[in-house]
Amino acid sequence: MNRTFHSKVDGWYWSLMAVTAFLLFDFFWLHYTLLAVLLAICMIFEIEMLVHTRYVVTEDGMLRIESGRFVPGRTLDLNSIEMMKRVKSFSIAPALSVKRVEIVYRMAGKDDKLQVSPVDADEFISWIQKKTRKNNE
Repeated sequence: MNRTFHSKVDGWYWSLMAVTAFLLFDFFWLHYTLLAVLLAICMIFEIEMLVHTRYVVTEDGMLRIESGRFVPGRTLDLNSIEMMKRVKSFSIAPALSVKRVEIVYRMAGKDDKLQVSPVDADEFISWIQKKTRKNNE
């Protein structure tokens, strides 16, 4: 059975959406059509990320990272994960919170990092550790 973890959403993301919505309304009201259309596209992108950012641990030992329909997803083999740790970061990542879990994994012979922000980070980490132990047995 697959287990889905949704992204934690910080206040900064809600503030970004509020500012975008306010400016969208303002530009629409003042008939700045081009700016209103551009901000509407930004708002759609923000809503997509809010609704669709999630991390799915699949039954076959994979971690699927999804960030909406407009951002390509990523899939990791759980056995390629070498380390996970909690970090605070403002870097660009499929995460809507600054409180994140950094995943260090090995793919194609080189180490890489990825940051995610599940609502319950402890449960996310323990679920992945449990799945990797189960797959190794």
